Amino acid sequence: MAYSFSGLTFGQFIEDAHRLLASARDQEQEITSLASLLEEQVVIPASPAGVAVAATQAPIEVTTASPIVDAVERLRLAAGRQRQFVEAMLARLIGYQAGDGTARTRPRLLIVDDSDSNRETTAAILEDAGFEVVTATNGLEGVIVAHYVRPAVILMDLTMPVLSGLEAARLIRASSATQDLKVIAYTARPDLFDGSAKKWFADVILKPSGPEAIVALVRRVAASDPRA
Repeated sequence: MAYSFSGLTFGQFIEDAHRLLASARDQEQEITSLASLLEEQVVIPASPAGVAVAATQAPIEVTTASPIVDAVERLRLAAGRQRQFVEAMLARLIGYQAGDGTARTRPRLLIVDDSDSNRETTAAILEDAGFEVVTATNGLEGVIVAHYVRPAVILMDLTMPVLSGLEAARLIRASSATQDLKVIAYTARPDLFDGSAKKWFADVILKPSGPEAIVALVRRVAASDPRA
C-alpha cells in the first residue's frame, strides 16, 4: 500500500526515528563492548583435547553456556534487530542509506494530487507495475516529501490548493537537493502546460489516461534515473 504523506506529523516523526536509531546504535555498541569484556573474563572448561582458554585478568569461572553469557547475547541481538528495523523504516520513508551498499530494489515514485480518487487509483496502478509509491495531497507537501524521499519520478497534478503543481515543480527544480528529480505534469488542463512552465517538467500526461499510458511514461522517465 502506498505511503500517504502528512505534513503535520512527518517532520516530528522523522526526528523521533533518528533519535531512536541513534539510541539503538549506542545500545548495540555498549552491549557488544560488554560481551567482549565478558569473553575476556570467562574461563572455558578444558576442551576434549585438554586445552583450556585462560583469561587475561582475574577470571570469572563461567562457561559459554552461562545464563550471563546467554543474556548478553540476547540483548545484543535484540539491539541489532531494533537498529535494522529503524533503518529499514527510514529507508522506506526518506530513502535513508545505512551505508551497507544495499541497492533499492524498486524505483520510488511520488504522486502529488489533491483528488483522493485520482491519487489512490494512480498509486494502485503504479504499485502493481512494480514501483514503491509515496503520495502527497498538495504542492507544499509535495515539495517537502520530495526532499525526504528523493523519488525517481514525481507525478504532479497542476491545480491544487496551498501550492499549485507549477509552483511546486519550480521549487523542486530550484533546490540543489532536488533539482535533478524528474517531474511529470499530470493534468486535465493542458493549457497550463505552456510557455515557460514546460522547463520545470520532464514530460506531461493528460487526465484521464489509461493505466498502460501512465505506466509506460513513468517507466520511460524513471529509466533516465540511475537510482531506478
